[in-house]
Amino acid sequence: MALLLAGCGRPGAAFDSYVLSLSWSPQYCASAGRGSPECDASRTHGFVLHGLWPEADDNVTSQQCLGPTFDRSLVTGELREAMPDDRLIEHEWATHGTCTGMTQTSYFRAALRAYRTVKIPAAFQPPAARMETTPADVRREFTEANPGFPAEAFALKDEGRFLGEVRVCLTTDLKPRPCARAGDTRDVTIVVRAAR
Repeated sequence: MALLLAGCGRPGAAFDSYVLSLSWSPQYCASAGRGSPECDASRTHGFVLHGLWPEADDNVTSQQCLGPTFDRSLVTGELREAMPDDRLIEHEWATHGTCTGMTQTSYFRAALRAYRTVKIPAAFQPPAARMETTPADVRREFTEANPGFPAEAFALKDEGRFLGEVRVCLTTDLKPRPCARAGDTRDVTIVVRAAR
């Protein structure tokens, strides 16, 4: 059953599931993250929480809905550990959180709960050296590390030859489900950049 999005810019918009986006921090820092606290050389990140996105099965997703403005005073240290950049946190609230009908606090609690349900495979915690792998092998590693998740619950997004993120598809009550969009299914070698 689709949930109506409260206060959205598109009246009547609804969502059926969530996508939990796990960004591979070394790739972000090598491509677009210069100047981000996430890319501070004193810290090492592997997969970080990029966001929890409401999705509709018909591939129509509302973004930037009308809702409360971002309140930085509500950001916890726990959230900053998972999402190490306040600009990202603010962006995710404005772009996706406002479309869930939740308060800012409830939305980020749900995002953290979803983030903690996914076990990151040992090979990605984070590797000291650059790896080469395939999209199928990354999905296999995540499926093996997460018994009870269907293999189709994991989708990859790459940036050319490089792993960019793993997307985990969840129901509206944060249980694993097959993804509506498969992501990268090419039979190619992709590069997983080493942690800094």
